[in-house]
Amino acid sequence: MNSKRSLVVNMKAILEFTYPEDQDKLRHALNGSKAVSALTDIQMTVRSYFKHDADPLMVLALVRDLTNTALNECGEE
Repeated sequence: MNSKRSLVVNMKAILEFTYPEDQDKLRHALNGSKAVSALTDIQMTVRSYFKHDADPLMVLALVRDLTNTALNECGEE
């Protein structure tokens, strides 16, 4: 009898930053999930607008606004 066994391996990852020199890299690492969420929201919004034949220039302006909002929320200027 050939039974399948799954092997679960717990791994840890440690990110090290030299503060304050790597302050930007640290902020980017801490806000990565926010960035992915924002990109997903933008993608879904754009898809929804284009599904309903929206004006491409209006959608582009919306993407600009959503991108600026997301960057501000992540502490980017």
